[in-house]
Amino acid sequence: MFDKKLKFYHRILEHIADGVCLVAPDGSIRYWNRGAAAITGIPADDVLSALSHERLPRFEDEEGNDFCDHIASTGGIREPLQKNLFVISATGGKILVEAHISPLKGDGNYEGAVLAFRATAGFRGLRPFQLRTEKLDRLIPICGWCKKIRHDDDTWEQLEAYLGEQGFGDFTHSMCPVCAEKIFSKRIYLESYQNVCKAISTSLSLEEVLKLIVTNVVRVMNMKASLVRLLNKEKNQLEIAASHGLSESYVNKGPVEYDRSVDDALAGKPVSIYDITEDKSAKYRKEAEKEGIRTILSIPLRVKDEVIGLLRMYTAEPVAYSDEDLKFLAALAEQAAIAIMNARHFEGVVSREREYLDIFQAVTKTISSTLNIHEVLDMIVKMIPAVMKLKAATIRLLDESGKKLVLVAAHGLSERYLSRGPVDTEENIREALNEKPVAIYDVMTDDRIAYKKEAEAEGIKSVLTLPINAHGRVIGILRLLTNVHRTFSQDEIDFSVALSEQCGIAIENARMYEKLHTGSRKA
Repeated sequence: MFDKKLKFYHRILEHIADGVCLVAPDGSIRYWNRGAAAITGIPADDVLSALSHERLPRFEDEEGNDFCDHIASTGGIREPLQKNLFVISATGGKILVEAHISPLKGDGNYEGAVLAFRATAGFRGLRPFQLRTEKLDRLIPICGWCKKIRHDDDTWEQLEAYLGEQGFGDFTHSMCPVCAEKIFSKRIYLESYQNVCKAISTSLSLEEVLKLIVTNVVRVMNMKASLVRLLNKEKNQLEIAASHGLSESYVNKGPVEYDRSVDDALAGKPVSIYDITEDKSAKYRKEAEKEGIRTILSIPLRVKDEVIGLLRMYTAEPVAYSDEDLKFLAALAEQAAIAIMNARHFEGVVSREREYLDIFQAVTKTISSTLNIHEVLDMIVKMIPAVMKLKAATIRLLDESGKKLVLVAAHGLSERYLSRGPVDTEENIREALNEKPVAIYDVMTDDRIAYKKEAEAEGIKSVLTLPINAHGRVIGILRLLTNVHRTFSQDEIDFSVALSEQCGIAIENARMYEKLHTGSRKA
């Protein structure tokens, strides 16, 4: 009866599809069922007849170590465990198996380990189903940018590798048609963007920059026409600055304050698309139809948070623009706005420097036209406020001792203010006598001003105090006064210093002439 039970149990083991084997305490294999032979291709006779030094088959862990040797060296398996192992097949290939190992004990003695294993290749397809049904009870941290997975030890792994380990299979890489089209479009956009930016940055002339913007936008985006309107802050109006592809009659049709897309753009909307033919109330609908315009795109020309104008593009037919198209146009408009601001700044600098040069030459010519000291001083205090848009100017010269300042000329100030008292002790005066220009924005709050009440009564807001140099020494000070608060730029200070030096030379020349003239009369 007992033999029949053993035979029955043996038949059960032999008919199990999973591999089952018994690993003796010395690491040798004492039992090998049909399932094990089917998985590995190694028959039971070969396994059971193998000598200990040529053990078949070989179970390896991920690092290539023989698992049976591990069982023998550690004195056996004490608790059931589950591992992924590689079995070396009859052909020498590695078969990944999922193994369940349990200790076998008899009369309290360890008799070996029962190892049941199955190949995982046929079961990988069940893994997604398992993940969906089990709903893993943990969050999987994934990088929102590169899509790597973060492990518990703060290491990061490629998504493909992680999913492969989870049993989703091996991954290969290709490119879907949508992404291929996007990448190709991005490359075209990048090249066009670079070309347009290069074109509009080659000139510092505002007129030329505006022309390059409208022509390049039409060429790159294959549109009918383009137009730039710049914001006139004083009039609060959008004025025509440049156009391409439009007739003169359409360009000069009138103001566009009531155009819905203009309102969108000035409100900061990146791109506004407006089909004028569908807007029955559009003010210039007839003019647009006559011009052959269907759709208008309006993009704000913005530098940081300031809208300086509007870039408008026109199409003859309705066009479905993608998000990539609109992002490209917005980026292009941003660069165009920067180019416009740079050109404005450059032209402003050139214009200001030209104006300074004209003023400098005029003042120098005027104060050099006479050698009468009083006429020279009077010309300086009258002319400089006129050309620099100031309230007043005064000149104080050091007396013969070189310690006291004497008021010698003034313009634009009352006698009451001029007679307020000495200014030698004022800190701004002392600084100027040490050859340091001093600009004061608010005379009422600056401690370097002594006569605040008198200045307030006179309506003086800001003061620029300059040393008057002649032949390498300070001979006095020139003060420039305003009736509005004014921040004197470094360019204005440098220009004023240069003017004061010319004044010093003119004063010294007049003094020398008077001394020589007086000496010749005495002789």
